[in-house]
Amino acid sequence: MHIYLIRHPPPIDVDGLCYGRLDVAVDDQDIADTAESVLAQIPSQTLASARIYCSPSPRCMGLARHIASLREPTAAEDLIEMSLGQWQGIRWDAIEQLEIDAWARDVWGYRPGGGESAEMVAARWERWLHCVRGDGGDVVAVTHAGVIRVALAREGQGNGVSALDAHIPFGSVHRLDL
Repeated sequence: MHIYLIRHPPPIDVDGLCYGRLDVAVDDQDIADTAESVLAQIPSQTLASARIYCSPSPRCMGLARHIASLREPTAAEDLIEMSLGQWQGIRWDAIEQLEIDAWARDVWGYRPGGGESAEMVAARWERWLHCVRGDGGDVVAVTHAGVIRVALAREGQGNGVSALDAHIPFGSVHRLDL
């Protein structure tokens, strides 16, 4: 079984903003360009038969619909971005450095802004993974950087760098072989 995790296209006007789960706009052309890039990275046979899932976030749903073509992707709450609690919607430079340092010291257990810890996101990931494994076959999921980092960490893919610190570019595709 292969799972292809795809990060959504870049949001508009979020430079310096801690947005987390906030609904932020994505340019239609960026969705189309990202879909074209993704379609070139995943075998067409896989795309034709894979189950397509996505975070319910509009920035993920738009891309998932392009990838799914005539099918409707399945929105999965477990694929939503990590909640950054009270930090969401404020600028990163407005967050107290002591809080950011506390998060850096305990990336797995700290709850930024009182939201979710990476460990909590991992529990959601494991729950979703259990459901899709039971159905068999390949899976494509459009999601967020936080979820992808946790998935890579859980599946032992860090390539010498902590998966929780990995750079996950917008529109990137990450294949897990399970």
